[in-house]
Amino acid sequence: MNNWAGPKYMLAEGDTYMKYPDDETFPQLMVNYVKLDRVPKFKDGWAPVVQALRAGDYFVTSGEVLLRNSSVEGSGNKRTYSAEVEWTFPPEFAELVWSDGKKVDRELISLKDMAPFGSRKFRLPFDAAGKKWVRFAVWDSAGNGALAQPVHLQ
Repeated sequence: MNNWAGPKYMLAEGDTYMKYPDDETFPQLMVNYVKLDRVPKFKDGWAPVVQALRAGDYFVTSGEVLLRNSSVEGSGNKRTYSAEVEWTFPPEFAELVWSDGKKVDRELISLKDMAPFGSRKFRLPFDAAGKKWVRFAVWDSAGNGALAQPVHLQ
């Protein structure tokens, strides 16, 4: 969708049509972690949350993988994707995904040697030449993950 026009961000969403007393929703739903300076006061309404969502200042996760911070650093063609990640289950891989507006590509980083209940700071250099957007994700051995919203480079 980010190859179409303008920034597009992915919202986690879960439809729970029927609920029973013994149903657990947490292990079945992805959630949005919105980046805010502080928890908004009731009198502020939803404006701070809506502004963060519109700006893509959030990440999507199943809860077992968290992106503490993520950003693109540098300018010009030589840039670095920086991310602080923590996880519960052993991580399987991280991925840096990008597109030139026509073709989507990615770089996979194996994390199979990492232990459970860990964390890591990633610094992934990439060539921004001709790239329209880039995003980062981490997935664990149980299929849980977290993904950052795309950062638009052009």
